[in-house]
Amino acid sequence: MLATRTVHQPLLPDDSAVTQLLRAFYGTGRAGGLDRLAGGGGPLGFDVTTALQVQVLVSLYGCDGVVESGCHLGDSTEYFARAYPHLPVRACDIDPARSAFAGDRLAGFPHAQVRHGDSAELLPGLLAGMRRPLVFLDAHWGPGWPLSAELTALRTAVGVIDDFEIGHPRFGYDTYDGQVCGPQLVADTLPGLERMFVGHVEADYPLPCLQTDRRSGTGFLLLGLDDSPLAGHPWFAEVPLRPRPLLPSWATGRQER
Repeated sequence: MLATRTVHQPLLPDDSAVTQLLRAFYGTGRAGGLDRLAGGGGPLGFDVTTALQVQVLVSLYGCDGVVESGCHLGDSTEYFARAYPHLPVRACDIDPARSAFAGDRLAGFPHAQVRHGDSAELLPGLLAGMRRPLVFLDAHWGPGWPLSAELTALRTAVGVIDDFEIGHPRFGYDTYDGQVCGPQLVADTLPGLERMFVGHVEADYPLPCLQTDRRSGTGFLLLGLDDSPLAGHPWFAEVPLRPRPLLPSWATGRQER
């Protein structure tokens, strides 16, 4: 049963909020490019559209913290710290060198911290004290893919999954041992979840995306929260999970059958 919450915030950010996001996003360095990260690094894969979608979620749901798994060199972590200075920002990475680099990078942000270790094991501690966190799940790289364990560790949360299959040829996604990072995995892992959402690729966004290389799909799910605000939002497209996942058909605007 989803918890209800009256949403008073506007569906779309105003000009001031967009300007703040613009400064935080393009004021963040792309250190991931030094590590030959796909797409050249940058916050949220250097896709400002994802940043806009996250901003809407933080506002709509009154998120009281941001948690990131798989922070790599900290591009997205630094962006979260810049964009949400009023919120605790906590991140982790399983690679000791990368987590140390990201931690040093975030030293000037007292509300942000980076830990080293397995994300599924660290999540309960990273989420401690947060009642309505936004959780950015990006720890799916290499063996020991933790996404299913991460999802089951969440209770009340706004979940954002990076590198997610959205059914559009322009947007990439990850596959591990033949398992796609997509709606079927979410449906199998969370049998009580009826639907989720993906970013709407045909929406009118106030900022252009300057990522000319690899763009990744993004999945959004609401756990313990009323998801109806997203059902009517122009930046999100619904993905029913029962009786089986149905991705949007971007060419026709109808659900695939």
